[in-house]
Amino acid sequence: MATQSQSRVPPGVFTVVFLICLGLLGFGEYIQHVLKLDPCPWCIVQRLGYIAVGLISLTAALHRPGRVGTIVYAVLGSLFAMAGAAAAGYHIHVQNDPKRALECMGGWLEQWLDASRIGHFIPPLLQYDGSCAPKPWSFLSLSIPEWSLVWFGVFLIGFVVVIFRSRR
Repeated sequence: MATQSQSRVPPGVFTVVFLICLGLLGFGEYIQHVLKLDPCPWCIVQRLGYIAVGLISLTAALHRPGRVGTIVYAVLGSLFAMAGAAAAGYHIHVQNDPKRALECMGGWLEQWLDASRIGHFIPPLLQYDGSCAPKPWSFLSLSIPEWSLVWFGVFLIGFVVVIFRSRR
């Protein structure tokens, strides 16, 4: 029986989330560098979401917190998963609206990413040169941002389950 300070969440949950994020980032690199599909600004925001969710999960996995710490990490992970889902959802909207798709390059997000010089931190991972409009790749009829939305949704559901299981 778990004591008040112990979490009822299996310790490997955060490790699994971290490994999935790492795999998704690796697949993004494969799509970019092997299949030659350059990411757009919204792709980079989604990558930042995977990095944030992955780092929170890695920290939680290494820390092995008690009940309260598990809830804190899961809430933080949930917030970044929601932000990533919002970015993916907007990217899907942009891809389905030709007018917005044309405004993506040179728009406020690209200007912010350029001003932050985020592409200089890890160039192979965070530099972009692609357009938001095309859907050059799909799997099971889902585009890259649609799969991204699915994965952020999975993370969000997983973190919510962790929160509720930890509260008991």
